[in-house]
Amino acid sequence: MPNDLTEVENQLRSASREQRRVQEYIREIQQHLSQDETWLTMNTPATPEYQETLEELLALQAYIAKLRSQATSLDDVLLDLTLEQVDFRNLELLLAS
Repeated sequence: MPNDLTEVENQLRSASREQRRVQEYIREIQQHLSQDETWLTMNTPATPEYQETLEELLALQAYIAKLRSQATSLDDVLLDLTLEQVDFRNLELLLAS
């Protein structure tokens, strides 16, 4: 059972690291989106890079939606692992008494 708890705790740390990585990536992309949006509002569609920037903005918006979905899934995984960790700890306490 200690190995099971250790495995759950390792998975919990790994999922937590992945969640932080995804959230940081979302923040970075949001900054880039903000820059693209600002650039688009300051330029006209006739500007040479306008269409390319608009396409990039749309692609990044779609990608960030996928990342947010991934972050939500990681929230679920973290909750499940945390509950599993609590169960193992409670079981250890019961067996120790």
